[in-house]
Parts: sequence; C-alpha cells; structure tokens
Amino acid sequence: MNTFYIDESGSMTKKYLNYYKNKCFVICVIMPKNKDRLKRTYKRFISSNLEELRKIDKDKKMFYDNGKFKELKGSCFTSYMKRKFIDFFCRNELFEIYYICCDNKKVKDYFYNNTSRAFNYLIKLSFEHFTNYKYICKKKNYLFIDERNVRTDTKATLEEYLNTELVTGSHIQDGFFVEYCQSENRELIQIADVFANIYFTDLISNNCFFYELNKMRNEKYIVNEFFFPLK
Repeated sequence: MNTFYIDESGSMTKKYLNYYKNKCFVICVIMPKNKDRLKRTYKRFISSNLEELRKIDKDKKMFYDNGKFKELKGSCFTSYMKRKFIDFFCRNELFEIYYICCDNKKVKDYFYNNTSRAFNYLIKLSFEHFTNYKYICKKKNYLFIDERNVRTDTKATLEEYLNTELVTGSHIQDGFFVEYCQSENRELIQIADVFANIYFTDLISNNCFFYELNKMRNEKYIVNEFFFPLK
C-alpha cells in the first residue's frame, strides 16, 4: 500500500502574471516510509521551536486565539525557519517527496477555467509519470489531501477519475482511495504544506533554497519532479 499526503502552494491562475507570486503552482506529495516516527519528529519540531513559531505567526494562522498551537503553515515561515525545518526533518530517511510544478505562464488560457478539474488532471498526469518511470510501484494508493481549496461537489471526482484512467484504463496501478482532510488534524499534510512552500519560494525568489533542495535531491528525499506543461 502506498500512502501519500498532499498539499499545495501558489495559485492556479493566469491573472496578474507579472506579480511574482503567480508565476507557478506547486503540489507537494509526501510518501512516509515510517509514519509513526515522522509524526514524532513533527511533535519534536513544534515543542523545540514553539516560541519562535509563535513570534513569526504574524497572520495568526498557526495558533488559535487562545494561544494554543493549531498547525504549521509554510507561508508563515521565515527563510531561517524553513532552513531549520529542512535540517530537522531530512534525517533518518523517514519520507520521500514528489513535486508537481505548473508553470502558469505556459498553460493554455482555458486550463484554469475549472481549477478542481485542472488540479485532478495534474494529479493524474503526475502519478502516471511517477508510475511509468518506476518512482512509485504498482499498489493500492491512499491519497490524503488538504480540503481547503476543494469544492464539496467535486470531492468524489478525483478518486473516480484516477481509478478510471490509471486502473481501469491503463492498469498501471491497483486502485486509488482519496480522502480530503482538515490540515490541522493531519500532521503529515502540514509537513507537505511547508515543503510545498519551500519549493514555491525557491521558484519565485531566484533559487534562494538552491543548495538545500539540491542536497535533498542528492540524499533522495526529493525523488522526482513533474513539470507541466511538459518540458
């Protein structure tokens, strides 16, 4: 069984492309090798950095009004905290990362007319790629996705779409099960959120995490990167 935790950074839009934050859209897919140890690492990171996380939470996204910790948000992290996060988590080979990057400047004008459909299409294409090139083995696949940006009436679509295309159609996988979750209740989705934001920030800020991401590639934390439109 393959288990994946998925979150995103950036916007699915072609509007205001001169505004640097709209250059691209990034999806981070994390596959844990040891889920329990990764969750313990998550808890240790928070406990050892609690006061610093509280200080950088300018937009009040990571803590409740009563001061209780809520969730990690990569968009709230400083560059220093992002590097600290990479160093803390990229030990002991507890997970693998697969990135999906969409170049907003190069997609067709109609592509984002329905963002839920576009998101599903990117997931389908990338999982097809990851499987065909043997980065992901053929098994049953469980996808846990942050539900924030998904319309209620489209939640059943991705599971059916992946099973139609990649199981019934090409039969390169054994099955897909998709669950949409509140990120504050899923530690590993929060980890995906931060790593998505790190990659996104690198793309829009002249490779400010060039060294760290290359180190993650060399150490096999980043297993593969799928780019759309295809290069």
